[in-house]
Amino acid sequence: MSRARRVVIVGGGAAGTLVAIHMAAYGRGAVSVVEPAERLGEGIAYGTTSPSHLLNVRANGMSAFPDRPTHFTDWARAAGTEVTGTEVRGTEFLPRMLYARYLRDTLAAAGGDRGGVSHVRSRAVGLAADDGGARLVLSDGSEVAADDLVLATGNGQAPVGWLPDLPGVIRDAWAPGALEEVGPDASVAIVGSGLSAIDVVLSLRDRGHRGPATLVSSHGLLPEPHAARVLAARPHAIDPANVTGAGRLVRALRADAAAAEDWRQTIDGVRPVTVATWRALSIEEQRRALRHGFRRWEVRRHRMAPEVAAVVEAWRADGRLRVVRGRVVGVDERDGRLAMTVDSAGARMVADVDVVVACVGPSADPLHDPLLRDAIRGGVLARHPLGLGLDVDQAGRARRPDGTNHPHVWTVGSLRKGAEWESTAVPELRLHAAAIAAAIDREA
Repeated sequence: MSRARRVVIVGGGAAGTLVAIHMAAYGRGAVSVVEPAERLGEGIAYGTTSPSHLLNVRANGMSAFPDRPTHFTDWARAAGTEVTGTEVRGTEFLPRMLYARYLRDTLAAAGGDRGGVSHVRSRAVGLAADDGGARLVLSDGSEVAADDLVLATGNGQAPVGWLPDLPGVIRDAWAPGALEEVGPDASVAIVGSGLSAIDVVLSLRDRGHRGPATLVSSHGLLPEPHAARVLAARPHAIDPANVTGAGRLVRALRADAAAAEDWRQTIDGVRPVTVATWRALSIEEQRRALRHGFRRWEVRRHRMAPEVAAVVEAWRADGRLRVVRGRVVGVDERDGRLAMTVDSAGARMVADVDVVVACVGPSADPLHDPLLRDAIRGGVLARHPLGLGLDVDQAGRARRPDGTNHPHVWTVGSLRKGAEWESTAVPELRLHAAAIAAAIDREA
């Protein structure tokens, strides 16, 4: 009998924990999750402690298992959370912090608490790989060998080197206590207008903030809200076999949205074929789609829960929140406050504020992750031509710079964004996790 395979997962957020859950379910081999955080399952997305930070997907879409759609809602109900739904079970948008608990409980139930999965509280700082497996160097200088390595590092932080280190400048809104020194009447400028920026608005609201808040982003677009009710499913408007370019794709989506009862039906309808559609485009057409449609797609695809949208609209209605389209080109200290210079449509304006919070969103560029950057520069891994994630094959195996596959180095989540585009939400993550676990088990 062959020895048990050693599986090492780098990253213990939702993506890495989902892989560990599916590996533990097979009950074979030794699985280690290299994650410096105290608890698994959190990461940036689910590490929040605010009950106001809600899932961006209805509860009935968050199961860890593709073939067990009510697994999360059943767990939530058993944990004492009301899950009813108005039309179908589990249509609520539950607090995100519940999901980390769910992932840990599910891992324990799968056998992860009986020695099948170990949590290595360290950071991976070096990576080597060949056809026989991989080797990690950890921050304490120790090494970990793996027969199969799964990279689940998640999104990196977009660089904010342009922000000066001044009192009142918050470079990382997710650092513990980051907003504690923001006074209730402070004037706050939030650089960014995506879901991360909305989380900051909610956190300010929770703290009783009374002062004005301004969201500044190059497009000036907020995430759209989910519909208040569950909409009827609509067949997808795209046949990936007939996709020849970004322009034709956009026209087909617009035509279908115009014919639908609600444009959200069009966006949700193409979800099952998004990966195939993206793969059907050439690199040049993918770049064109990113240039001309990226932000408008993102605000429609990644939406706010209706309850969150109601808070945002209430703050805008009473003047506490405004959205400015522009680019921050400078932040300076002036008379004890921060002078923020914004370039808006070619015109410069200066606003005096008390606090500037960086919420430019996550980055899928692996060069922003020290481990991946060094592996790319060292010829171990290859960056995707779009600069989004790594170059991978259709099974998620990482490729070398010469285009050949690492047979035992796998990727999950945002590291597949360039290759698949739709790769970071739970419905995709659980498919990645299940497929990788099955493939590794077949080789055991």
